[in-house]
Amino acid sequence: MKNCAFCGDEIRNRYIQEEKFSFVILSNPRVVPGHLLIIPKRHVQKFAELTPTETLEMINLLGFYQEKILSKFSKGTEIRQNYRPYKKDSKIHVNHFHFHIIPREEADELEKKLDIHKRLFYKELSDKEREKIVKKLFD
Repeated sequence: MKNCAFCGDEIRNRYIQEEKFSFVILSNPRVVPGHLLIIPKRHVQKFAELTPTETLEMINLLGFYQEKILSKFSKGTEIRQNYRPYKKDSKIHVNHFHFHIIPREEADELEKKLDIHKRLFYKELSDKEREKIVKKLFD
């Protein structure tokens, strides 16, 4: 894909592991030291667009690198992926599917600056809301 930060040849200089369908790089910019990205070679925007073979390879890399991070960097990890096509590509957002693996510790910088605010957004799920959402998912 033209102008995609993950599709150009220069990204190959950042590979720390390359497989048939995906690759692993250190995130730059990063959130914390050891922040990794697992990226499919084929330009897709959503997890659902991956083939079963691509998915399996990426999941295997997630497990492998999560264990590496847990043994070398931190006591925990955060694995995430966002689908936000409404945001333009930038230095911190790329509309090319990828997973983040972020080393985490209790009371780390992310906990102190970000997670503390997330708690304000969590609300109890009522039976009525659950029923409404399930109905919408399957209608």
